[in-house]
Amino acid sequence: MKDRIKDYFAFTKKEQRGLIVLLVLMLFSVALNIFMPYLIQEETFDITPFQQEVTEFLAAVKKEDSIRQANTHYYSTVDKEDNTPVLAAFLASPFHFDPNELSEEQWIKMDMNPKIIWNIMRYQEKGGSFRNKEGLRKIYGMNDNIFSILESYIQIKGKEKTWEVKESEKETGINVSSPKTEDKVYDEVTVMIDLNLADSIGLLALYGIGPSFASRIISYRDRLGGYSWTEQLLEVWGMDSLRLAGFRNQFNIDRDRVVKIDLNKTTFKELLRHPYFEYYLVKAIFSYRDETGKIDSVGQLRNLPVMYEELYEKIGPYLKVEPMD
Repeated sequence: MKDRIKDYFAFTKKEQRGLIVLLVLMLFSVALNIFMPYLIQEETFDITPFQQEVTEFLAAVKKEDSIRQANTHYYSTVDKEDNTPVLAAFLASPFHFDPNELSEEQWIKMDMNPKIIWNIMRYQEKGGSFRNKEGLRKIYGMNDNIFSILESYIQIKGKEKTWEVKESEKETGINVSSPKTEDKVYDEVTVMIDLNLADSIGLLALYGIGPSFASRIISYRDRLGGYSWTEQLLEVWGMDSLRLAGFRNQFNIDRDRVVKIDLNKTTFKELLRHPYFEYYLVKAIFSYRDETGKIDSVGQLRNLPVMYEELYEKIGPYLKVEPMD
């Protein structure tokens, strides 16, 4: 019996060598796990930028939800199935609008009932138009509660009027004027803004412009040195053609107030700070000025190899050449 047990647990020399190798490998693996942290320093990663982006994203989502909630109006209605009173939500546009100018997509953005939108589109396709607010109320399917929400935003353009501006108002940038002759009217009063003169409070008179947009418009105006044409407002962060169309008839642009840069007196850094002057263009201008000694006219910039007509028309209003002392 003992011999059988001995034979069962006995190992050949080949098996003994294999067992020794296996034990050595096991010990090496254990030692490697123990001493690895001391031999190789673990790489650390700075996740602060990622955490900041997450925080900003959550804040933006929260702000958007707050805006949506603030613009959501509720009105009493009746459930069609059991005739019980319920509250229905309607997301009204926070901007003034002319129902004669809204497209189907813009009506949809206001969360308008599709059936009402269809009736409005068919009415306009047949040549119909809204001469006053009550015209919209008469559209088939229009709920009186919904109309009461929309009513304060409706701004139907009728006959135009020219406006007589008082001398005392010219320096404020805001002209709240009285009608002089038939021309253009927006309800009762039209507020005209000098875009290159008005402060942030004055810009709030523009439809769809709140404190944040007013601040951005002024900030970009300061960077430019003043606005030269209307479409420059589309370069303001967040501005789009729909919002601009809502107030483009409420302002004018005094181009005489645009700050011009003297090509012979400006420095490289000063010119580079302007939004329209990228590094390659500034370098080309200064190389040309160094070669010629001075620039005699703004039109000479057309000689630059990097210049093309569209770019020249864009930067031209912000440049000048004064006589050298």
